[in-house]
Order: sequence, then C-alpha cells, then structure tokens
Amino acid sequence: MSSRTNTVLTVAGLSLAGIIAYAVYFDYRRRTDVEFRKQIRKEKKRVNKSLAQSREALAAASEVSEAELREALKQIKSEPLPTSEQYFMSQVAMGEQLSSAGQHFPAALSFYRALCVYPSPPDLLDIYQKTVPPATVKIVLALVNLDLAPKMRATALAYFEVFPPKSVNVTLQTRPPSSETFGPEKVLVLTKDVAAGEVIYKEHPLLTCLDYDLQLAGTYCTHCLREIQPSLGSLPLLSSVSTKAAFCSKPCQVASKTQWHSLLFTLDPPLPAVSELSQLAPTPEALEARRAAQAQLLAYLNKDSRVGTALMAKFIARQLTAANGTAPGQAAGDYTRADGGEYQLEDHVERWSASPKNAEPPVEEYPLVVALLKATLPGLERFVTEDSHRSLLGRIAFNAFGVCFGGGRDDRPPSTLRPEDAELTRKPYGTVRQVGTALYTVSAYLSHSCAPNARPSFSSGTSELQLIATKDLKTGDELSIAYVDVVQRTGESAPECRQRRRKELARGWKFACECSRCLKEASEK
Repeated sequence: MSSRTNTVLTVAGLSLAGIIAYAVYFDYRRRTDVEFRKQIRKEKKRVNKSLAQSREALAAASEVSEAELREALKQIKSEPLPTSEQYFMSQVAMGEQLSSAGQHFPAALSFYRALCVYPSPPDLLDIYQKTVPPATVKIVLALVNLDLAPKMRATALAYFEVFPPKSVNVTLQTRPPSSETFGPEKVLVLTKDVAAGEVIYKEHPLLTCLDYDLQLAGTYCTHCLREIQPSLGSLPLLSSVSTKAAFCSKPCQVASKTQWHSLLFTLDPPLPAVSELSQLAPTPEALEARRAAQAQLLAYLNKDSRVGTALMAKFIARQLTAANGTAPGQAAGDYTRADGGEYQLEDHVERWSASPKNAEPPVEEYPLVVALLKATLPGLERFVTEDSHRSLLGRIAFNAFGVCFGGGRDDRPPSTLRPEDAELTRKPYGTVRQVGTALYTVSAYLSHSCAPNARPSFSSGTSELQLIATKDLKTGDELSIAYVDVVQRTGESAPECRQRRRKELARGWKFACECSRCLKEASEK
C-alpha cells in the first residue's frame, strides 16, 4: 500500500475518531449538565421559530393571487418611473424596510419598481435572490413573469408569422415526435409540391468565413467566396494588421468592409459619421492597444483555423453596424429582415438550436475577444459575457454550412485540432472539401437524414445556397439534408459507410442517427 494511501486512511481515521469523541462528550454533557440541557432546548425553540416564520412567509407569498399581482402591475405601469439614482435607492430602501417587517407583498412592489429603472435587470434580480428574503423574491419573480411572458409569446408568434418569407416555399413547424430526422426543434416543411431536381429556394448567407489558406492566397472573394479569375483581377484590401482580403467586385468589398472588416481588423473609426463616440479622436495609446488586440486574436484564429470564433466576432460587428444603419444589406436577400422588417440579427440567431457539445472553448479565447471589443469601442465588451460567448459559439457550431463548388477541393489543409474538437460543417461532400463556412437564417432549420430528400447546392459559384429536391415532394413534407457525406465510397462496405458517417455525426453534432436508412442497415447487420 502506497504512502499516499496510508496518509488518506490515517486522516480519515482521525476524522472519524474526532466525530465519535465529540458525540460521546455531547451525550455526557446532555446527561450530566442541567444548564447545557436548557441551552439545547432554547436553541431548538429558536430554530423551530425561525423555520415556522419562513414557512409562514412563503405561504403568505403563495397566497397572493394572480388578480392582485395584475392589479399591482397595472398600478406600477401607470406611475411615472424616474430613472434617477435617488428614486432607485429610495425604492430599494423601502423594500428592505418592509421586507424586514414581514410585509412581503408591498416590499416586492418596491423592489420591482427599482428593477424597472435599473440598467441591467438580470444583474439586479441576481442580487435580490442572494440578499432579499425568499418570500419577497418569490413575489418579485411572479411580477416579472407576469409582465414579460405575454410580450415574449407575442414576439415569438409574430416572428414565426413573417419568417421564413412566403417566397421561399417553406414554413416552420415543431418537430413531430415520430420524426426520423435529427436537428432543430422546429423544422422546415414544404408549402407547395416540388418535383425532383427542382430548386426549392435560394438564400444568401448571414455571414461567411473563407478558409484561411485561401484567404492568404487571395484566390477567393473574402465576402461571397467566389473564385477570383486571374484575368479579371481583384480588389485587394489590406488591414492595419496585414490581414489579406481580396474581393471579386466593388459591392462585395463595400459590404464586407462596412459590415465587419473595418470594425474588427482596421484602425478606422468603428462607427463613422453615425455616433458621437466616433467624433472623439483616439489617442496613440488607444490605437496601439487596438492594433495589438487585433493581432493577438488573428494569431489565435490562424493557429488552428478557428472558424467559429471568427464568425462570432463578425456577428457582433455586424450587429453593431446594422443597428447604426452603416452596413448595406444583400440585394438578393439574406432574409435577416424577414417579411415584416422589424427584426434584428439576434432575433434569428437566438432561435437557432445550439450545439449539444459539452466541450468548453479554450480558456484563452474569451479574454482575446473581450480585449478586441474593448479596444475597438470601450463599453462594447460588456455585451459579451462568458455564457453568451459559449452560447453563441454553440449555435454557430450547430448551424454552420460548408460552401463547396463542384465536387469540392482536394487540397484543404488538415485540422490541427483533435478529432473530437474539430469544427465540422453541414456539407454532403464532407467538411474537408469546402472553401469556406457560412451561416443561413432559413437553412439553419434543415434537419439531418442519411437518406435526405433535399441537398444544398452552390452552383452559382458563390456562397448563395440553393436547396434542391432529390425526389418528388408534396406539400407538408419535412425537408432534410445530409450533414455529412453519406455516399458509400469506392472500396467501402455498407457497414463501414454506416460507421464512418455515424462517427462524424457523433463528433460534430453529438447524436446517434436513427433515420430509416440507419435503422434498416442496423437490422440487416
């Protein structure tokens, strides 16, 4: 037996001996010391009284009816709510005073008024839950739920009434329990009959990321991923940190520059001629800090060709530029505005399914993203927490498509990451044959099947996705594509093909496929 084991057993034995000794001593004092017995009885009464008060308070909070909550909420909504610090502090102080006196309902109303004028309500709710009596917090949370739930339901309903646009010939429905496909909770369903080989819809991407080796070579457009013909030339754009970017046309150059490139990888004003912040001349030290933050993030991205983090940074940049009206939209439509035109980029992405992967992003990644945002526009980093960073990466990982022309390329550099950490994209030819990665607002809802009824095509030679039916389909049919290469290769047996695609699906999307083809092959095996 090792010395380490002996030490552990010795400590455990001493601890047990101490517990037994204390129990013997306690029992001796209880039997022989009258004052000790009195003290125990007093302490027991105090504890029982405290527990009874807590139960009564929680019971009283539970007795507040929904009608009373609605009436109180209506009253608060009719009051003028000053946003001054004095008003906030007075409501918190009043809530603490009423709560300590056991008046939990009026205390909750004061705390709720303070919540209504606080800049970050989730943070204040977290403080309430740690410092305010549970009975009071319970009423505050009930008020919050009563106030927000109808708005959230109405927003979700309105969103899905206008998205996807009617022109794409599909609608979103909740996945049926008996579905033989895997994917998001809501799936795309046809709204018209389609013949085999017919284009169901076309869609431009929300964001793209050209593979790093091709970007360095300058042979493909950084924005639309089109191959640049040497005879036609290209429009180069070199950033302050020597990030090469080539473009096939002026519109692609302008769109890329205004949507994300200027904000992330140049020293240009992040919000030109829009925000008062852009009128403040940065100091040389601030420009150097921005340059250093860009270089550090780029070095991290290039090291392992991390597409997910690059797309996340571009998404944040496009959010900011779109909110300030500085970025042009796609002429042919990337459907970010839906049919109603009232939704922002985040309204789409927050409804996407997230990757079920349990792996955490590398520890050095989040600080690099925060440093870049802070150096670009101080205060911007507050909008990206570790949780939101992890959540956004999960959605990008689950919904990324690989853009591939023809049969794909054969010279893509192999990933330096472990197989279980490698970034995979939805592509029937396999991720290894793609030229870049793209995100699509409509196609994010396509489910997987090893016997799909549709396939993505990039026959335009750009990142524009065309969804093509692989067989005759009827109105109401759920659309599915293959997230991986499901074709049995030359020299590959059927069991080997099944094992290969199931392994890749498990690594990239963490699920065991149970489509009709997989079940049939399993029964035959």
